[in-house]
Amino acid sequence: MSDELAETKKFESTVEKIRDVIACRVVLGKDDEIEEVHVLASSGRSPRHIVRDVESAILAACGVRIDRRKISIAQINQDEDARDKGRPMLVKVALAAGKGEAEVAVEIALGDVLVSGKAKGVPTPNRWLWLAAEATLDALCKLLPPKAKIVLNDVGVAQSKSAKVALVTLTLLEDGQEIILSGSCPVKYDERESVVKATLDAVNRKFPMLLDN
Repeated sequence: MSDELAETKKFESTVEKIRDVIACRVVLGKDDEIEEVHVLASSGRSPRHIVRDVESAILAACGVRIDRRKISIAQINQDEDARDKGRPMLVKVALAAGKGEAEVAVEIALGDVLVSGKAKGVPTPNRWLWLAAEATLDALCKLLPPKAKIVLNDVGVAQSKSAKVALVTLTLLEDGQEIILSGSCPVKYDERESVVKATLDAVNRKFPMLLDN
């Protein structure tokens, strides 16, 4: 991870810990100075209070003073569920296998919008997991703005003494930046379904901001 990307991620993580903040995107300019801070928040508090908290949090955690005019706040109506709005929800996972070929089909919903994605390949145990993640990304790309691309880095299932957990890592490519996303989901029934949920888990925190922009 580049120094600029690491610094951006640090700023964003700091802001996202603030009460009522759902997601944040920070844009760095010349000499890695903060040029823009875009915040998506619920409507529980006034934008002025959130801006003040952003200023204070970045100063306290990162030692950086920021002009409040560089901070923009977008809020979701209070009568909506701020944590769910703009986040894709799993509807269905369908698995099919023929002679030498496997297919995973995934349906996800974003509000009233329903999209689907598919991925085909050789039905080996490891490849099944990759197909599950790829089908999920195929569906997600139909909801994302054209400038945002998500690439699958790795997928697997980790075994502990008491449970198995599906793990997925992705790279979000947007505006020349690379942001690493990771997600996880305990395996309850099927590893492939858990991989789908882990993929959604990886993008859910950034998804509202992607749609907002």
